[in-house]
Amino acid sequence: MVNQIEASHINLHYGKQKILNNVDVSIRAGTITAIVGPNGAGKSSTFRILAGLVHPDSGQVSCNGVNLNHFSELRNYCSYLLESPDFYAYLSGIRNLKLLLRLSGSSADATRLLRLVGLEKDATKKVQHYSRGMKQRLGLAQALADDKPFLVLDEPFNGLDPEVKVQMLQLLFDLKQQGKGILVSTHLLEDIEAIADDFVLLNRGRVYLTGSMQHERENRQMVRFWFSDEADLPENEFPGLQFKGNCWQMQASINESEQLLQKMVAKGLVPYRVERSSLLYDKYMEIAHDSFNSI
Repeated sequence: MVNQIEASHINLHYGKQKILNNVDVSIRAGTITAIVGPNGAGKSSTFRILAGLVHPDSGQVSCNGVNLNHFSELRNYCSYLLESPDFYAYLSGIRNLKLLLRLSGSSADATRLLRLVGLEKDATKKVQHYSRGMKQRLGLAQALADDKPFLVLDEPFNGLDPEVKVQMLQLLFDLKQQGKGILVSTHLLEDIEAIADDFVLLNRGRVYLTGSMQHERENRQMVRFWFSDEADLPENEFPGLQFKGNCWQMQASINESEQLLQKMVAKGLVPYRVERSSLLYDKYMEIAHDSFNSI
């Protein structure tokens, strides 16, 4: 059984342009690894290499420490959702899925897969009438059909309504709990930081920062609360909270932040905005700011 996949020293050029520079990525069974970064950071290129669709200039890949000859061999262990999936528009969602299952020889139940991704009620609707988010969910159902131990998902939350996005995040968490190793990319931190175990922050084709999301959750960072009216927060009830600039703020872990917010709401003090800094958030905003200034 494969418990870990490691891709290392990935380099890629398109013409004279350096796309990826010595990128390392690993996926472990029962965990979610998030590749995050602004648009153009190299996330999709990395995923195409892991799917065997693009050949890197150099790089190695291994399973449980045993080197593979080609990145395409990862298809024996991974299922993929790469950007916007494509379907037969004139067929319904369930007919598209059943066709795939028949072609791949899978014994998976199409109705169960559609139920899993929240498309059971739209199963008989033609895909040409699906929204972008519905197509994303149908693509995830396809990826789950062959029940490989690893999932590689490139921007799976594109086009999803907030409610559906929450359902998809819960589904990924449940799959992780069942033992699947998941690699997922996004350019929106809030999409994944609640359920990911590890992260890789890319910037201009390089690994800018890696770390444990659990450490980020437990680490005490600055949390800020904004109120529409000037809220009166008694110091004896909210020790450590200070009013600076136009918001209340203090150093707190994620758990402490949640408890503080619950206490505020219980007293009828509901902030319209809550923001918590973290090393990942700060570094992400740093590179996003640099990218914006370079335009």
